[in-house]
Amino acid sequence: MSVIDFLKNNVEKYPTKTAIIDDQRSISFNELFEEVKNFSDSISFLDEKNVITVVAENSISCIVAYLGIINSGKIVHLVPHEISEDNLSNQIKISNSAAIISTSSIKKSYSNYKSIKIPIFEFKEILSNQNKKSNKSKENEFAYLIFTSGTTSEPKGVSISHSMVKFTTKNIIKILKYSDTDIDLLPLPLHHSFGLGCVHSSLYVGSTLVLLKNVSDLEQILESLKKYNITTFAAIPATLTKLLKFDRNTLEKYFSNIRLIITNSTTIPKKTVENFKIILKNGHLATYYGLTEASRSTFMIFEKNNGREESVGKTAPQVKIKIVNEDQNNSKIGKIWIKGENVIKNYWYNTEADKNIVDGWLQTGDMGYFDDQNYLFLKGRNDEIINIGGEKVTPFEIEEIVKEISGIEDAAVFGIEHEIFGQVIKLNVVRRKDSNLDKSQILSYCIKNLEKFKVPSKIDFVEKIPKTDYGKVKRFMLK
Repeated sequence: MSVIDFLKNNVEKYPTKTAIIDDQRSISFNELFEEVKNFSDSISFLDEKNVITVVAENSISCIVAYLGIINSGKIVHLVPHEISEDNLSNQIKISNSAAIISTSSIKKSYSNYKSIKIPIFEFKEILSNQNKKSNKSKENEFAYLIFTSGTTSEPKGVSISHSMVKFTTKNIIKILKYSDTDIDLLPLPLHHSFGLGCVHSSLYVGSTLVLLKNVSDLEQILESLKKYNITTFAAIPATLTKLLKFDRNTLEKYFSNIRLIITNSTTIPKKTVENFKIILKNGHLATYYGLTEASRSTFMIFEKNNGREESVGKTAPQVKIKIVNEDQNNSKIGKIWIKGENVIKNYWYNTEADKNIVDGWLQTGDMGYFDDQNYLFLKGRNDEIINIGGEKVTPFEIEEIVKEISGIEDAAVFGIEHEIFGQVIKLNVVRRKDSNLDKSQILSYCIKNLEKFKVPSKIDFVEKIPKTDYGKVKRFMLK
């Protein structure tokens, strides 16, 4: 069963129901399926290779291309539109893509990239192909290919099979109770597994999906909640935190119809969770933990009195997670390994990366622990551990304390070399625009609230912290 089967089921059940709405038009399930079949037929001239690259902002056309490529038996290579030329060129080479399909503005931009040797087509060019022929669906193990964002290293190709999509989607539906009565708001880019998973869920149950292009336009998000009578909303933690700048009564009014907000990718600030518990009078905030390589490995629905605002929840059905602890101090924090039908078997032609998969267990690189009720808590990444004279420190535990200081908008911690201790702590801080906070105040707070070896040796004020689209700190850019 593939995502195309999800669509076919809804064509039978709800042919005239609105499937997707974007800023240009809306489309029914029957119309969507007809456009998908037309697209599949139109790419028949690209038969010589197995992968086709799609680069686009959120739109119905983007989803038609995604489904059309899958329907033709090929693999969709999804790429963020703001990708650098070097990164795009590298991904095209590794994926062995046949062509790039995009919008007119992206095509114009990429046409100046001398390193890109494959053809670039606009969506409308593909659909107007006069030499199209019926392209019967072929069997292919994989649905799509995404290169990881690379917070600490070079991006790796991750190919997701149809069976993984089905397994993960069924878990999402079962736990978060998506249904055909939902109207889902999605401002997240489709080149990431979070946004794409929301598309799959909507197609699986036959709900209506509303696409937004700009995750930063908070006013548009709020207006869309009311305009479309939205029942579920997907957002990264940073967006939810930014929304809290609005008056609480205003937010309660806009979110009055919401039964579910789903977020993920990185730990949510405790205060953000606490605030949305109050704002959502008729719904819940939920999160999950996972990687592109192992999507939706845990789920957490924040109940009113749960008291675990910093947890990413319990292990998903038919998924296994273990904590591998090599620390001689018997710390409960260890390396997170995942195994299950949601986990890739191999990376995309990357034998070095494949070493992270042992007997089906994916070594995630993340650190964490389970509490006595089997709730998982994240504590940073193994490759970000700072070794201070033998004492192991995760940046996350220091950042948590620093962000409690009034006047701090963001903070990032990393290790720098030290002649005696091997490494010491450096702290980069983004001050709020209205703040007069100085370094001595930050240092004083750290001394009072952290163990001595965790206190930063150097503090710098910076304009911004480099992060991925989904809010993860790119620590390799800090050093």
